[in-house]
Amino acid sequence: MDSDTQSNDSCWVTTFVFIWGFVLGAGAAILMAPEPGPALRERLARGAKTAQEEFSEVAGETKEAFRSLSQDTQRTVKHAASRLNTALESTKQALTTDSPNQGQSEN
Repeated sequence: MDSDTQSNDSCWVTTFVFIWGFVLGAGAAILMAPEPGPALRERLARGAKTAQEEFSEVAGETKEAFRSLSQDTQRTVKHAASRLNTALESTKQALTTDSPNQGQSEN
C-alpha cells in the first residue's frame, strides 16, 4: 500500500467516524430534550414539513434556472453557428474569386 492509498483510507475513516459521531450526538440531544415526547414529535414534524416546503421551492427555482440557462445556451450556440457559417461562406467566396493580382508579385 502506498502513502496515497493510506491517506485516502484515513480520510474515509475520519469522515465515517465524524458522521457517526454527529448522528449519535443528535440522537442523544433528542433523547435528552427537556420537552415531553408529543411536543417534541410535533416540533420535529413541523420542522420536517418546513424543510420539505423549502426544498420543494428551491428545487422549483433551480429547475426554472436550468431551463432558462438551457434556452440562453441554445440561442448563443445558434448565433455563433450562424456567424461561423457567414465567415466560412465569406472565406470560400474570397478564395474562389479571382483577384486581379493573382500570380503577380508586388513591386
